[in-house]
Amino acid sequence: MEVKRTVPVKLDVPDDRRDDLHSTIEQFNRAANYTVEHGRNDDGYLILNKSKIHDRVYHDLRDETDLPANLCVRAYSKAVESMKSTVADWKKGNSRPLPRFGEPSAVYDKRTLTIKDRSATLSTVNGRVAVDFILGEYQRSYLDDDEYEKRMGTLHYREQEDNFYLHIVIKKEVAERGGDRVMGVDLNLKNVAVTSTGSFYDGGELLWGQNHYFRVRRSLQDKGTRSAKQVIARLSGRENRFVLDRLHTISRRLVEEARSHDCSYIAVENLTHIRERMWNGNDQTRRQMHNWAFRELQEIVAYKAAEYGIRVEEIPPAFTSQTCSYCGHQSSTNRDSETGWFECNECGQEYDGDYNAAKNIGKKLLTLPEGKRPSGLGDGHLALKSGTVNGTGDYTPDDPSGSADRESHAQAHDLSRG
Repeated sequence: MEVKRTVPVKLDVPDDRRDDLHSTIEQFNRAANYTVEHGRNDDGYLILNKSKIHDRVYHDLRDETDLPANLCVRAYSKAVESMKSTVADWKKGNSRPLPRFGEPSAVYDKRTLTIKDRSATLSTVNGRVAVDFILGEYQRSYLDDDEYEKRMGTLHYREQEDNFYLHIVIKKEVAERGGDRVMGVDLNLKNVAVTSTGSFYDGGELLWGQNHYFRVRRSLQDKGTRSAKQVIARLSGRENRFVLDRLHTISRRLVEEARSHDCSYIAVENLTHIRERMWNGNDQTRRQMHNWAFRELQEIVAYKAAEYGIRVEEIPPAFTSQTCSYCGHQSSTNRDSETGWFECNECGQEYDGDYNAAKNIGKKLLTLPEGKRPSGLGDGHLALKSGTVNGTGDYTPDDPSGSADRESHAQAHDLSRG
């Protein structure tokens, strides 16, 4: 499996060449916008084929800008990709304007960017510019890894810092992890994540932080002064960093949990309409759901898991919170919406609701029909606290000499009902 990473690197740009980079970015955006404005065929339809768009705009871009040939190609290619995304949304019935490029960035490939050990050279409107890297430990860990191939990059200018950054795209091939063990993961508000192996990741700190920033932001908005608006802008960046730091910590621990149980797959719910599914009518909960970074957490988990050949697979979310992982009975009254506690009104078994859901999520991946389940999963085994169970209900304890606990028998019974 291919692992891609984007490594942001701060650049040390000679003072006398900064204007060349600014001008290159400005003309790159101008070229991309020109492509959108003139990228139609004689019938008025957008041209989404790069060979045809080349014939339509390439020579104009060479005449209208000072960009080198390969940066012109990158500019119209970026425009075409954005137009394709826009047309795809139109076909789904979504209203969306044509793309417009104004962000201070320009895309580079191997012909326009040469990356060395601790420096690079970039094509500009005024020849090549040599820049040195300002690296931290994170950047060094990737750039010094010879297994990664440095493919391309995007030049960014951060106006608030008055600094240039190069976002370097690197990739390597990682062998998919062998085996057929699955770890189920449930995401929620109170518990950010709960696994079928019995690990809980408390969401209290994240909720406290988001509520804190919400109260401060609301207080500043009430003032309405210019200085208050400036503070709000800084506060937004601080909150984003706070959330991202905690999501990275949680995702790293989830991947470590999967590795410690020798799992090759992590099963998660498809997050489509998750906010509507989890909303209970409470205004505070609705606000928290709106701000909750479920998708970001899943993406970071997949990002980190890929480094170890672990695949993250999505399953249909229906009834994972309402189904008893002991007897398989499904009812909307099994789980208390206020406390989150699960008590089956058929067999009487009680569990933490998120833990019960995590096991059901893992089970669903094991029992997906042929054609929808991962090809390498085989029969599959769900990782539990004290062993594994397969899709037919056969339980294997971690300690073969020991006896299966009640929870493990319960899971086996549930899976055998299928």
